[in-house]
Amino acid sequence: MNLVTQFLRNPACVAQWGTNEWNRFLPLARGARLLGRSYYVLKQHELLGATPERIIDQLRGALAQTKYVQTQAMRELRLVARTLRETGTSVIALKGVAYLASDLPPKQWRNLSDIDILVPEKQIENAEQALIAAGWVVHGDYDDYDRRYYHDWMHEIPPLVHRARGTEVDVHHNLTPPVSRIQIDADVLWHGALPASPASADVLVLSPVDMLLHNALHLYMNDELRGGLRDVVDFRDLLQHFETRNINIWEDLITRGEQLRCGRALYYAINTARRLAGLEVPGPVIHAVQRFAPTIVVRSLMAWLIDQALAPPRPGLYRTAFASQLLFIRSHWIRMPPLMLARHLLHKALKRPPHPPTPDLPG
Repeated sequence: MNLVTQFLRNPACVAQWGTNEWNRFLPLARGARLLGRSYYVLKQHELLGATPERIIDQLRGALAQTKYVQTQAMRELRLVARTLRETGTSVIALKGVAYLASDLPPKQWRNLSDIDILVPEKQIENAEQALIAAGWVVHGDYDDYDRRYYHDWMHEIPPLVHRARGTEVDVHHNLTPPVSRIQIDADVLWHGALPASPASADVLVLSPVDMLLHNALHLYMNDELRGGLRDVVDFRDLLQHFETRNINIWEDLITRGEQLRCGRALYYAINTARRLAGLEVPGPVIHAVQRFAPTIVVRSLMAWLIDQALAPPRPGLYRTAFASQLLFIRSHWIRMPPLMLARHLLHKALKRPPHPPTPDLPG
């Protein structure tokens, strides 16, 4: 458990911190994309008086930047929805922008770097062409292999970036790749989708249980783990929020996880949120999710890898890089059959990256 997870579980611990702890906390919170969240928690628990002013300045600045990005993201979502509405394409907002659109608790602090949406699979080509015609272009240098990779093997098209605004839109037709070990029936998701707000039906969001399961799937199938602790906090905050509105949320979540065949991801999400973010889970639920658990050896190894990758005691540790690499390999192993994976990794190894990685946003 590092200083950030200590803080998430018990914010009052900062009253005992000195300069050394704050100096260690700041880069860890930044790496976890939880600077804005940290300021919000300190303010909520009336702990700003126990926090050095220089730390407050950095946290407040990150939160201010996050609010700016949120405003831009909501504007972009409205433009995307309007463009697709003209083609008769329905839109479900996903992940961070869905939390903003539906006014869920992460809205107070949640940063984001792109707009994620879901459209019906039968309409995804029309959606892509409509967005391109409206000013969004394919981001990056894609060859014939890359186009086939996205259109035939993945659950999304290549990322689109607006020529003038530089905002990125990721358009999905499902939550998991069609070639992955976890197969999701997207029609079930659409049947459960809800308007993002009572005032508008232009944008939908996933149902509460599907939103939680998408969070779990994204974290444990994602090949990019930087800032993954933020997703764990999202899961905790969303679940606590939904629990106050639906006394059967736990039962519904387990039932839905079994229905969509993503119980293993749900098992990892619940146990990671308990361990790293202090999520309180009823005893019967802990027992119920055990049926989704792997063998004791695998779950012990996964717990170690997750803790090292998402909550290292300090940045730059060799074991953090090692754990992240193993989880990266695991994510690809789940997403593709072995022969397809071998071919894909060989292609990527031979192809030189055309652009440096996009820097993380503050917050």
